[in-house]
Amino acid sequence: MNKIVNIKNKKAISEITNFKNKKYSLVDIKFENVHLKELNTLVSFDLFDKNDLYINSVTLWELMQPEGNSGSHNYHDLTPEDIYEALNSIVDPYCILRVKNERYAIVPVFISSFNEPLMIVIEKGAELINRQNANINKIVTIYPKSDIDNYLGGLKEKDILFIKK
Repeated sequence: MNKIVNIKNKKAISEITNFKNKKYSLVDIKFENVHLKELNTLVSFDLFDKNDLYINSVTLWELMQPEGNSGSHNYHDLTPEDIYEALNSIVDPYCILRVKNERYAIVPVFISSFNEPLMIVIEKGAELINRQNANINKIVTIYPKSDIDNYLGGLKEKDILFIKK
């Protein structure tokens, strides 16, 4: 069963908070109204063919746990508001990057509670827990990214798909 969260609804913050407060059994969460396809205009090709984003419940829980420990991902101590605002501002990116294989990173202009932008890593063509052929856009991780311009300086030009001038 999937949980659906309309990211354009203020109720989304409380729904995300529920996942912070309790480690649910493994389910997929669909974030609706992210509008990923709007990014295609910025990169001048069809990067995303679907608007919604998915994440599994364990990954979402881990992203919001206090820093210092890790599970399948490092814990990043993100707030539900950080996640909400990052997903709502994904269509206003500072940059869009190719990171590896079918994974892309988007850094919204939104500044997180860490006073840093967040890097959202998305895997295209990913699987759902109960559907291996789902072909969805799935959040691999979200984390604060300090000194983003220095990081961009170390990338190959072909891997920087868009940067806000």
